[in-house]
Amino acid sequence: QLIGSEPELINAIALSMEEPNRLKIQTQMQALRYIGQKIRNRTSSLIGGGFYRRPQAPEDEAREVLANVVLSHVPVENFDFREKAIYIGHIVRRVLLVHLGKMPLDDKDYYGNKRLELAGNLLSLLFEDLFKTFSKDLKRQADLVLSKPNLAQAFDVTKTIRPDTITNGMINAIATGNWVLKRFRMDRAGVTQVLSRLSYMSALGMMTRINSQFEKTRKVSGPRSLQPSQWGMLCPADTPEGEACGLVKNLALLAHITTGEDNIAPVERLCRDLGVEDVKRLTGHEINSTFIVFLNGLIMGVHSRPRELVKELRTMRRNGLVG
Repeated sequence: QLIGSEPELINAIALSMEEPNRLKIQTQMQALRYIGQKIRNRTSSLIGGGFYRRPQAPEDEAREVLANVVLSHVPVENFDFREKAIYIGHIVRRVLLVHLGKMPLDDKDYYGNKRLELAGNLLSLLFEDLFKTFSKDLKRQADLVLSKPNLAQAFDVTKTIRPDTITNGMINAIATGNWVLKRFRMDRAGVTQVLSRLSYMSALGMMTRINSQFEKTRKVSGPRSLQPSQWGMLCPADTPEGEACGLVKNLALLAHITTGEDNIAPVERLCRDLGVEDVKRLTGHEINSTFIVFLNGLIMGVHSRPRELVKELRTMRRNGLVG
């Protein structure tokens, strides 16, 4: 029902229902047990920087993975997966509509489909990796000391701890510019660079530089060309010559990047006042027959008159009422 009730959609997903019918999976607990058995047995592995996790039943393992790993940005309260189910149903519906030729493909160069990896994100990943390494080393040293049968003196954590692990790791990464984090499968060079102080404009241009992950040797015009969606966010003129042309861009002088931690409650209340209905109160048929409204990557609700909603929000933004 969340995917759709059209005959072509039902025929497209009918084959996916054969295996559950053959295995007689009819309840949520049976489905969780089936998923839990398919997940790799990680109960004996070290996680979270070296802390041991107790073995779990397959149902609990599957429930935890569905809550914290699959679409981890969608919140789950008291293992209520309705919001996550609506999100997955919307994804499957769009994929099937594109496959059936009823919806165009998303533009990979559209700037709304991109995200910027800022310095704060990179530093947080580096600190998390170093802190987990620090915790793992501390646990190993504590196990070696406390496992001795004839322990003459009390365990002193200050003598076991290595105070320079995090400091040296961050200094080395920032000095060399190499972000090598095996835990997150990240291996990048040139993350940090010496700031150019030749002039005020050169320093400003270097601090607002955006590097694309696209390979510079490939002769593809799509990622290099100007996109209308970049208007007001990226400078249309400041880009280097040669193979990096169009791939290295700069933020506009008045551009401002918001993070996921910014307060979105006023924007959500404003959208509710403009007629956005809560998606939790609607059935699958009602969701698919209206227009879905997203806020920071989450489904906030649905609206039956999207043009009026967009017009009102744009008017408020241009009058300075919405940031």
